[in-house]
Amino acid sequence: MNHRIAILSDIHGDTTALEAVIADARAQGATEYWLLGDILLPGPGREDLFDLLDAIPITAAVRGNWDDCVLEALDSEYGLEDPQEIQLLRLTQYVMEGLDPKRIDWLRSLPLMEKKEVNGIRFSLTHNLPEKNYGGDLRPANATENFDQLLDDQTDMAIYGHVHKQLLRYGSQGQQILNPGTIGMPYFDWEGLKNHRAQYALLEVENSELVNIQFRKVAYDYEAELESAKTKGLPFIEMYEELRREDNYQGHNRDLLAILIEKHGYVEDVKNYFDFLKELSENKTSCNNANLSGDKYDKSWNY
Repeated sequence: MNHRIAILSDIHGDTTALEAVIADARAQGATEYWLLGDILLPGPGREDLFDLLDAIPITAAVRGNWDDCVLEALDSEYGLEDPQEIQLLRLTQYVMEGLDPKRIDWLRSLPLMEKKEVNGIRFSLTHNLPEKNYGGDLRPANATENFDQLLDDQTDMAIYGHVHKQLLRYGSQGQQILNPGTIGMPYFDWEGLKNHRAQYALLEVENSELVNIQFRKVAYDYEAELESAKTKGLPFIEMYEELRREDNYQGHNRDLLAILIEKHGYVEDVKNYFDFLKELSENKTSCNNANLSGDKYDKSWNY
């Protein structure tokens, strides 16, 4: 059987871009899809984004660092002192207000690494490093020995995401290393290469050979995506507007975050919402300890 595998990574909540990529992959005859993490945030995609993913045959998926941020926010690992943590809490609140909680269970179930074999060709899939889905170890210009961390003698091609750059290079022993780029958060170090298109990669395996690798860049209506974010009430909309129009996201700019947090009253939003979740969790625990039936609490809040 011949396989045409679409590699999707770093959607970052951009439903409009994902829809365009899926349409292009279908037109290219994709037979299956591999998903490399960072599905949600900072874009507005929630259940509508997962509806798109439900409609395609995803045969492998790993967890990204932004996926972990959502889980850490829900697990009370963030506080109200650091503007970056407040940002993640408020964005997670936004996501959960429009997401089926079963999606969180699915995110928790994802591994950091998955191995796939297609017609005898062995692939390793990660978001970043096999045991670390964050950090700058695998930036495109880094040394080959950094990339060798993705490889072992049971891997012919390592595929990773995270750095938002389309890339094909080789390890020190000759295996291939691929990055499909980013669907929802492109950025460019070189101005002449800058564009707003959504990125993914397409692999073609014929018999026992990898016969084609395509880097795809797909045009989509990013102004419509921005309008959707405004309509849905996405927090930190000023930053998302800059991302969509300038391909720049200032998520690490604590001064800007502090200004927006104060302007929109996000601390109070977060306190009210997560105190509410805490109360629900405590009530659930009390019910469980009393051996009461599940009807005593709403299971939709069982994250």
